[in-house]
Amino acid sequence: MQSRLVKKLIIIAAASCIVICTSCHKYLYQAPVDATYGAQFWTSQESVEQAALALYGQLRSCVRSSNSFFINGDLTTGTFLPNATQWNLDAVESSYNPPFDFSYVPYFEPDLQNWSRFYSLISQANLMLTNIPQMPLSDFASASVRDNYLAEAWFMRAYAYFYMIRIWGDPVYVTTVYNDVDFGEIPPVARTPENQVLDSCLIDLKKAAGIFSYAAGDVTKSVRANKGSACALIAHIYAWMHQYDSTHAYCQQVINAGGYSLEPMATYTNIWKGQSSLESIFELAMTYNDNDPNFQGQGSWAEAQFSFFGTFLKGPIVGNQNANCWIAPSGGLIDNTLFTDTTDARYNAILSLVPASNGDPAGYMLLKYANFAFQTPSTESYPYINNDLVIFRLSDMYLLDAEALAYKGNLAGAQADLAMTENRAGITSYQGINDSYDMVDECVMERGREFIGEGEWYYDLIRTEYTQGWLEYVGYPSDGRLSTTNKGYYWPLDMTTLFPEDKLLTQNPYWAVHK
Repeated sequence: MQSRLVKKLIIIAAASCIVICTSCHKYLYQAPVDATYGAQFWTSQESVEQAALALYGQLRSCVRSSNSFFINGDLTTGTFLPNATQWNLDAVESSYNPPFDFSYVPYFEPDLQNWSRFYSLISQANLMLTNIPQMPLSDFASASVRDNYLAEAWFMRAYAYFYMIRIWGDPVYVTTVYNDVDFGEIPPVARTPENQVLDSCLIDLKKAAGIFSYAAGDVTKSVRANKGSACALIAHIYAWMHQYDSTHAYCQQVINAGGYSLEPMATYTNIWKGQSSLESIFELAMTYNDNDPNFQGQGSWAEAQFSFFGTFLKGPIVGNQNANCWIAPSGGLIDNTLFTDTTDARYNAILSLVPASNGDPAGYMLLKYANFAFQTPSTESYPYINNDLVIFRLSDMYLLDAEALAYKGNLAGAQADLAMTENRAGITSYQGINDSYDMVDECVMERGREFIGEGEWYYDLIRTEYTQGWLEYVGYPSDGRLSTTNKGYYWPLDMTTLFPEDKLLTQNPYWAVHK
C-alpha cells in the first residue's frame, strides 16, 4: 500500500496536469508540466517517482472513462447487453445484432470517440523520457533505478498507442515534448500507419524488457510494469501484426522464465482480488486504499470506485446499489457458443443465471468482480468494489501462444497450450481437432470463455477476422465493412471535437462515408 506522502504527491501531479492542460488547446500536447514547472520538478528521484506513479493513475483514468474499457472490449462482441437504463435499449435490441456494433454510433458517450485522454498519458511518458536522461546520475540511488523509470515510460507509451490502435486504428504518433513557448508554433500532424507505430513500440518495448526484471513470484510487483508485462505486450503486438514466430517466442519467454503460475480453479477469483495471484502479470490498482483522499468523491484518480466494476453487478450482491447491470442474455453467446459444455467450472464460478428484472433481460450476471463493500458499513455509505483490473495474465500467454501455433500448423503445440486453461476448467474441447482453421476457432472460443468481461475478446475477434470471420458470426454485416480497406471494425473519431485542433486529421475510412 502506498504511503500518504506518495498519494499526496500523485494528487499534486494530477492537479498540475489539470491546471496546465487548460492553457493548451491541442489535445496532442497535453502535459502535466509546463516549461517553468519543469525546471523545478526534475530534481530528484522522488520527483521522478511522482511522475511514474502519475502514469498509472492516468492510465486508470483513461480506461475507466465512460466504462470504455469494457464497452470497447466486451459490449462490442454482443456477449452482453447494456443495462436497461444506460441507452435506448429497446431501439438497440430490436434493430441491431450485436446490440453495440456502432450501427447507431453511440452519441451518448462522446469519450468513446475521443482519444484525447490517451495523449495526456503519452505526453507524461514523453516528458519522463525527455527529462530523466538530463538529470545527473547522482539524483538516483543507482543507474539501474534511473533506467527502470525510463523503461516504465517506454512501456506505458507503447501500451497507450497499442490500446488506441485496437480501437481507432492509425493514431497520431507523437514523441516530442511541447511546452508553453511552443504553443502557436506546433504544426498539424497527420495520422501514422498503425504498423509503423507498432514497429516503434516494439523498439521501445525491447529496450524496456532489457532493463526490467521479472516479478519472480512477488505478487505485489504486478501493479508496476515489469519484464513480464513488457514481453506480454510485445507478444500481443506481434500477434496483432500476424507475425506468429515472434508471438510464440515472446509468449514462451513469459511462460518459461516469468515465474508465473496458473491460479487453481478452487481459488480462481483470486486473479481479480488485487495483488493476490501468481497468474497476474500486470494489473491496475483499483482496490480500496484508506489513504486515498480521492475516494469519497469517486473521482477519476481514485483507486477504488463502485461504478466501473459495478457495470456487471446488481441486486443484493452489491447491497442493492444497482437495480440494473449488463447481462449476457439467455440464448445468446453464453448458451449457444462459449459455454455449451456447462460442466466448465468457469460457468459455475463466474456466471450467475438471473431472471429478467427492471427492464434487463433474463441471463447471466458476471461474478468476476464481486468483492463489494462499504467504506462505512454502519451507514452503508461510500460503496466500492474491491478488485484490480488485470491487463495481462499467464493464461493470456498460453492462449495467445496456442493461436500462434495453430496458425503455424503446430496443432500438437496449440493443444498443449489450450490444455493448460481448459483442463483447469474441466473441459477438453481442444481434443480431436485436426486442422488449423478449427484449432484457431477453438483458441478464439477459449479466449472468450477465459476472458469474458476483461475487455479483451473484441480485439481477439478483430485479430483473427481475416481467416475466421468471427465478427460476422456475432452479427456484424458481411457487406465489405470489415475489409482491411474499410476498417469498419474500428470506432469512429469525434471529428467535430478533434478536427479543429488538427487540420490533417482524417476520419476512419468506413466512417468517412457512413454516419
